[in-house]
Amino acid sequence: MECNHQANDIRALALRAVEPGDAALLYEVENDAEAWDDGDTVAPYSMHTLEEYARSYRADPFADGQLRLIAIDTESGEPAGIADLYSISRRNMNAYAAVYILPRMRGRGIGRRVVELLTGYASRRLGLTSVAARIRVSNTVSRRLFAGCGYREAGM
Repeated sequence: MECNHQANDIRALALRAVEPGDAALLYEVENDAEAWDDGDTVAPYSMHTLEEYARSYRADPFADGQLRLIAIDTESGEPAGIADLYSISRRNMNAYAAVYILPRMRGRGIGRRVVELLTGYASRRLGLTSVAARIRVSNTVSRRLFAGCGYREAGM
């Protein structure tokens, strides 16, 4: 799936597995209280919990029903955000997508490229036939992002 891009706004990006050294990044993302309304987080995570998570993450999407990937700028190696597939169903071959772009990386078209990479991975590597996104009506930025990548509103 190709997202609508503005010229010169996309960096060279890739998605990679969660590594043990990602605990600080996960801490920053999971403890961004401004993003909690758009997800399921209701309380902060400890660094210890996130270190354990990063150390033991096994990336088995069909067994775990989820897959978390780190979006990185391939030129600098700097993390740009996190891409998740969750509620993955082997039976129905579908999942939900979620994307978090670090505040310092926003406004550069990175979100669109991450959605494109995540959707392509879900289709080509996992064989999923449907990927949806649950987005709060008030989250106009995410709604525009996913709409620009070919997603359509199916309900409110």
